Amino acid sequence: MPPIRLDIGSSFSKLTGYIGIDVLPSKGVDIVADACNLPIKTSCVAEIYSSYCLEHIFDQLAVIQEIHRVCQPDANVRLILPHFSNPSYYDDLTHHKLYSARSFEHFDQALHTLTGYPNYLPQINLKTLSAELRWWPPQVIERKKPIRRTLLKILNAIINRLANAYPFFCERIWCRWVGGFYEIDFNLKVVK
Repeated sequence: MPPIRLDIGSSFSKLTGYIGIDVLPSKGVDIVADACNLPIKTSCVAEIYSSYCLEHIFDQLAVIQEIHRVCQPDANVRLILPHFSNPSYYDDLTHHKLYSARSFEHFDQALHTLTGYPNYLPQINLKTLSAELRWWPPQVIERKKPIRRTLLKILNAIINRLANAYPFFCERIWCRWVGGFYEIDFNLKVVK
């Protein structure tokens, strides 16, 4: 049996080979369900992908618990979420949460022990493998006219490289003085 892979918040753009889950029925949705109450057995999911979904969920801790519950040990979780400095975030009244590069560090038990961060969910252990800041996401750049697209690709590569070399500096100073980032691409590993 192939591994179970979920696309939470799939809507019209479900990834190939994934089971699409969303609260609203649409073309890319295989299961209509709330991400805080997934109709999936415990410890059976090998991979979760979610792009621009979690920020719409009011109870963030419930969805994190549910993701951890359905995932098998060492499952991969990829979450693409709006950065706290994204001005477009405020355009959508259904948004509830913004994210920083360190948002999921509170759920890494080894890091919690080292740093003394608050331990909101002591039974959950998610290791942040990467948290990549993106000035402009590729799908937005591709919609620009050719000259602008080329220029944005070059600037995007430079800015993303600098930002991800020094994410703490970027979030503390750069976002306030120069401007912000569109999104963060998190890669997490479920530890059980």
